[in-house]
Amino acid sequence: MNSEGRRENDNDQIGIQRLLSPKEVADILGISVKTVHKLVRDQRLACVQVTSKEKRFTQEQVQEFVRSRTIERPIDRKDLRPVNFPRKGGEKSLGFARTALKQEMQSWR
Repeated sequence: MNSEGRRENDNDQIGIQRLLSPKEVADILGISVKTVHKLVRDQRLACVQVTSKEKRFTQEQVQEFVRSRTIERPIDRKDLRPVNFPRKGGEKSLGFARTALKQEMQSWR
């Protein structure tokens, strides 16, 4: 067994997980390394301070950041407000999308 494999096994036994570099976090989030550093500076992304200059991240810290930035909006399926939709000839008129769909489906019969 090589020393790296032995090191990984030792880390697993004592509960230490692999830390991610700022570049790896940037790749995961689809942002630049500069933005990762800005998020840390603004205390919006937690990190592990390895040395005075080096920062690393746990997978949980990255997942928590994503969870904190996720916006879930409920879907209102009963919203029947009028919507604009084009009619033949390019004219726009107000109407209920549901009514138009119902009429369209009836014309298929």
